[in-house]
Amino acid sequence: MSLRTLSEAIILQSAEDLLSVLHRKEGLDFFGGEGFRLCSEMAGMTFDEKMKFLHMLLGCIASGKKMTECSDELIKGEKAPGKQSHARRHGRGAVLNAM
Repeated sequence: MSLRTLSEAIILQSAEDLLSVLHRKEGLDFFGGEGFRLCSEMAGMTFDEKMKFLHMLLGCIASGKKMTECSDELIKGEKAPGKQSHARRHGRGAVLNAM
């Protein structure tokens, strides 16, 4: 397993943790601290890719979708259709903090 693959797996698992009630604190710690920044660099993500991923994650949280629905969207890289939620429009500070 390469470092890039491992970093990608950590990011996806942390996103799933954030969407889980039982593991939300661990997900918040990862995305709010240095974890996401370090893993995204090791995964070779560009600034735009990081922003897109974090916006999708914020959208999933704000929409209240089930964990499996959002996990599928994050893995596929698809945005949820429709109008952006309040959290997606105003969550930029939190997103930039994770960078």
